[in-house]
Amino acid sequence: MKALPSKGMEFFDCNVMIGPTVTPLPGGTLGVQDLLDEMDRLGIERTLFFHYSFDIDAKKEMNRLTLAAARESARLVPTWVLATTPTRIGEKLEDQVDQMLGAGVRAARVYADEGPSAGPLSLKVYMLEKLYDRMNQHRVPLLVPDEYLNSEPTPHSPPPRAGYDDIHTICESFPDLPVVILQPTYNSQPQLLVLAQKHRNLHFTIPIYGLFREVENTAAIIGADRLLFGTNMPMLDPSLGMGLILYAAMNDRDKALIAGGNLKRLLDSVR
Repeated sequence: MKALPSKGMEFFDCNVMIGPTVTPLPGGTLGVQDLLDEMDRLGIERTLFFHYSFDIDAKKEMNRLTLAAARESARLVPTWVLATTPTRIGEKLEDQVDQMLGAGVRAARVYADEGPSAGPLSLKVYMLEKLYDRMNQHRVPLLVPDEYLNSEPTPHSPPPRAGYDDIHTICESFPDLPVVILQPTYNSQPQLLVLAQKHRNLHFTIPIYGLFREVENTAAIIGADRLLFGTNMPMLDPSLGMGLILYAAMNDRDKALIAGGNLKRLLDSVR
């Protein structure tokens, strides 16, 4: 049965991965048609997504597969996966921004390298200053999974060398660069709320653990215009996040902003 959003509300998911993974996922993986079917079932209008790949040149292959998948439906909006370390002599990381904009992509995300030879992910400004500066010029949203900020290893890589201090420095140094934290965990909330009050360019997806009126209380502190709907499919069931919005004790305008309006505004602001 299809979900019944409030009047005028359009759900625009900001965090979905498709494609087979090296390590099998408990709920299985999503292909293009699987994702479209799930969107139809739930009443999700559009999805910002990327395509997984485990390849010798994984980021480039992820982007190639993402662009190919996006051509199958206008409802699938591609996310560029950023390389955060040069792989070739003379390579300039900031050139990725021109490549993604040239391909019609208006959002980027980080993804930790995998495999025995993979180094830890770093978000340090002194390493990525030119990349951030180029994104800042074009106001390209940067999506950062919270799991990379808590020093926890991924299944195939060492612990990332990143944290919320890096997010603070990025937001402070590049005020026109929207930073979106994906799937913040319970123990990240104190840092997030403090940083969100300091930096208007910090956004994050609504918490998924559903404490009593947490979405409403968070919106009361920083405003509903910095909260985004992101399901993290196929790792998590999207129903909880949708329910937190549909049944929130807030007005329809704020619900609509969180459901999809805020993400649309960020993408429309890319120049």
